[in-house]
Amino acid sequence: MSGGLAMHGQLARRVTAGLLAALAALAAGLGSGNAEAASAAATAAGRPEPQRELAVCADPANLPYSNDRGEGFENRIARLLADDLHARLRYAWNLQRRGFLRRTLDAGRCDVVIGAPVGLRGLLLTRPYYASSYVFVTARERGLALAGFDDPALRELRIGLQAVGAEGGNTPPAMALARRGLVQHITGYPMWAGENEVDPQGRIVDAVASGEIDVAIVWGPFAGWFARRHGDRLALAPVPADPLDPGQRASFDMALGVRRGDTALLAELQAALDRHRPEIDALLRDYGIPLLAANDTEGK
Repeated sequence: MSGGLAMHGQLARRVTAGLLAALAALAAGLGSGNAEAASAAATAAGRPEPQRELAVCADPANLPYSNDRGEGFENRIARLLADDLHARLRYAWNLQRRGFLRRTLDAGRCDVVIGAPVGLRGLLLTRPYYASSYVFVTARERGLALAGFDDPALRELRIGLQAVGAEGGNTPPAMALARRGLVQHITGYPMWAGENEVDPQGRIVDAVASGEIDVAIVWGPFAGWFARRHGDRLALAPVPADPLDPGQRASFDMALGVRRGDTALLAELQAALDRHRPEIDALLRDYGIPLLAANDTEGK
């Protein structure tokens, strides 16, 4: 569920605890085509054809998480896991918005979600393999060092937030700013693309680089990925939890998720994650994901 969470729509459900929360399906033939191509390649290389399949629920257009060209970090983790399990990799493509799990995992179209927040109900989860947070994105040359939602500077700044709209509840930063009467300082940036729009999630980061806004508060993986195209011009800093609502977190542990009852698959995936932890850590860094220390306990 990428997740991105997003994440938002589905991202907002995916990365918010009480919302825990926010985070046109492509033809299934795309996934089967991938499996057939992998099988043919294995045969041509003289390797035994895989006798099993790893079916992954994924979004076809949600970088840095996944896309139907295999360019996201969740695509690459899925390939790593499939190879480890000697399985054909197949995708069930669906936009990660409201009802994503119902349309994919729960419908039996796929067996694993590569990114799900620890605490998300209705899934069996591995131990978290990374943790990230919302971040402040600012222009490095301005030297803004925001301490949190109560920083007095926020009352003088133009603040960008990703707009979830009807796809899910407000994100934790939106609620924190509303509690402080800062709504009039906020500019919303849509998460979802129009018909011919590419990478709408990155518009808010571009707006900081262009000076359209002073600071953006963005879920870490989106911020880190889209900030890379601006070189070292942008600074990212983790957003601390809101002291006015300690139960509402700004950071989240992310894990693999499978259907309840799929304990054997869960154990296999956990073992594969453990075997490839250094590679996965390096992969996440390559994608610019702002990483925190994960709470390495069993998912519930």
